[in-house]
Amino acid sequence: MFNGEDFLTLKGVTLSRETIGERNLWVRLFLYDAGLVSLTSKNFMGDSEPFVWAYYDFQKKTKSRNYFLADIDVKDDMLQLRRSRESLTAAFEWVNLITKYLPPEHPDNDLLTLLYWNMRLLAQQSVPCYVSRWRFIWQWLELWGLAPDIVAFHTAKSFRDEEISLLVQVSSLNVKGVMRLLACPMNENVRENVFVVAEKLALGFLDEI
Repeated sequence: MFNGEDFLTLKGVTLSRETIGERNLWVRLFLYDAGLVSLTSKNFMGDSEPFVWAYYDFQKKTKSRNYFLADIDVKDDMLQLRRSRESLTAAFEWVNLITKYLPPEHPDNDLLTLLYWNMRLLAQQSVPCYVSRWRFIWQWLELWGLAPDIVAFHTAKSFRDEEISLLVQVSSLNVKGVMRLLACPMNENVRENVFVVAEKLALGFLDEI
């Protein structure tokens, strides 16, 4: 792991942590240029909470190929996300999917970037959680080349034209763009559960991996 360097710093996010004894943790990280990594760490308290984005300093153990987490420099604590039970549930579901489909220590910097920006959207109280849930899954499918044509697919599933237009915009706009879009009155032809239905359909493509 980490190509044998004695010291290195990588950025990414804490996906989960588990207490080991009184002072130590078992943490799972998703890191740029390293992918999914699990290792022991001392307890950094709030800095090692799930969904905290940071720069992580690693040091190679003496007389060992293993590493320990030496320090955490927090860049985005995602505090708003972690204040909402609904958002937390969605984020943990994303973690479960990523750890299911992405092999350990297999870098995927683009997926990690998608995760960050969709977590930023998930943290926005003005944006319904189900919008972020569908957006992340669909963008992930597009990234991995698993997504069908968005218009043709949803047309075949009997989505209305206005609903398909909304899905296209949400999937292509950045976070601020999505927030501006959803701040406008919703077209009366868009059903309230359109993103919930769309997410269930999108998840079916991940199950085919």
